[in-house]
Amino acid sequence: MKKTILIAAVMFLALSVSAFAQSAYTVSMETLDRVACCGLAELTGSIAFTAVADTPASITGTITLRYNVQIANTGTNTSGAERVRVSAVDDDGNLLSQQPPFVADNDGTNGRIVITVPAGYTYPNTINVYNVRVDVSAPAKCGTTTGAVSAVATATGNRLTIGETDAIDLVKGVAPAILAPSVASPIAIDATNGTYTGTGAILIRENFYTAFGTTGVFPVTTANQQTLVRLKISPIPADLAIRFPITAGNFRLSDSAGTTAAIPATLTTNVNPQYLYYVMAAASNPGAQDSFTVTPELVTVDAPFPKAPATITVSASMAPLKATSPASLFPQFILDTCETSAATLATISGVMNTVLMVPFAPWEEDVFDTGIAIANTTLDPGTIALGGFQGAIQQVGKIKIYFYNNDGVAIAAYDSTAHPGEHGLDASGLLPAGRMFIAMLSELLPETVTGFSGYMIIVTDFTNAHGEYFISDWEAFTHGSLMLVVTGSNTSAGRTVEYGLDQ
Repeated sequence: MKKTILIAAVMFLALSVSAFAQSAYTVSMETLDRVACCGLAELTGSIAFTAVADTPASITGTITLRYNVQIANTGTNTSGAERVRVSAVDDDGNLLSQQPPFVADNDGTNGRIVITVPAGYTYPNTINVYNVRVDVSAPAKCGTTTGAVSAVATATGNRLTIGETDAIDLVKGVAPAILAPSVASPIAIDATNGTYTGTGAILIRENFYTAFGTTGVFPVTTANQQTLVRLKISPIPADLAIRFPITAGNFRLSDSAGTTAAIPATLTTNVNPQYLYYVMAAASNPGAQDSFTVTPELVTVDAPFPKAPATITVSASMAPLKATSPASLFPQFILDTCETSAATLATISGVMNTVLMVPFAPWEEDVFDTGIAIANTTLDPGTIALGGFQGAIQQVGKIKIYFYNNDGVAIAAYDSTAHPGEHGLDASGLLPAGRMFIAMLSELLPETVTGFSGYMIIVTDFTNAHGEYFISDWEAFTHGSLMLVVTGSNTSAGRTVEYGLDQ
């Protein structure tokens, strides 16, 4: 019996020595506050494994990091300094003679880094894992506020001082990188003559302190690809050109690859929408919410006038853009899914209607009635056929008729949109270019009205309207005349102070 106990004790002692002849490693990490939604290759915090004092030297084994997202810059798709980096250093930061081999890859939906730990590492040697970029472009990730990117570390051979099921937080949250652009003074273009006011200065702001990145290398090359911001301008109407400057704060005008431009960019109507790129050309401040302002240098508005009403908008997204996880050149963002909401950059507006007047319009059942005919003449043969006179812009619009009875009783106005398909109107109650609106006064007045003697003011939502009215007893008397075309003179407050006639 004693012999059996002795053998068991020797076996226990041998197993105990084997179990403890391994190094222990503390685990520390850098946790980033936020990274950008739609980022295909967002940088994560680094991880350090430091040998614990008074524990044996390391034995050959592995440390495996399993990330909760895909790694973008694994060894199989990236080269050089863009790859995941693993290094071993001594207490003074000197690279040890033996770097631990490692493999970075993706397994299903997770990323994985396997580090081979050589034998002989002792305190205070440290194994660092850094420059790990991950794909957080899934829509479900955007808006995450805690534990957005994490990893679980396990070890064979050596020991870790954390539990092997503990998640190491590397990125707290995922948020939109930039706020929607704001335009403090949108460009306001007068549709009737092309004059304009406003600067159209576009303010672009990062949503968190490091969204623009922090390094800023200039000039940009393929070796130091920097963050781009893409502006989307849409739509630009015909005969309008907007020129954008080369320099905007710490950003410079560039192409989609980050190559800086030598001249300003002039956007016209060749393509809609149109895109501008600005590349970070100077270091961003990681302790401040950075911004830059893009101010159009020149706006030109050419004839013909009047122009159709329009609103030109600007939105923004981070770039460079790709459809899938990148093989190189970081950072990059998924294509066309991270556009901000749009802000108004410019508007075209002004007098885009016609005011007609019928000075006398009677209706008494079985005695008199007044007929009206209104032509939408925005369909015409054009400037050349008109002998040099400016042709119209084809338009479609509603007709609203206001009735003013001689007895002073208020009468509800007629709105053509409430009567689709009647009197020459289309299915939306609008009068198309080249069509006529023809009706009797008795058809237009509310059913509760039993008689009318007064005047009418007619407002069309299109230019170049002309009309005729006639009064008849359908037996012995008919009188007709052209409607008066009313123009106004406006004060700066926008109130009409006088009538004019322009037939």
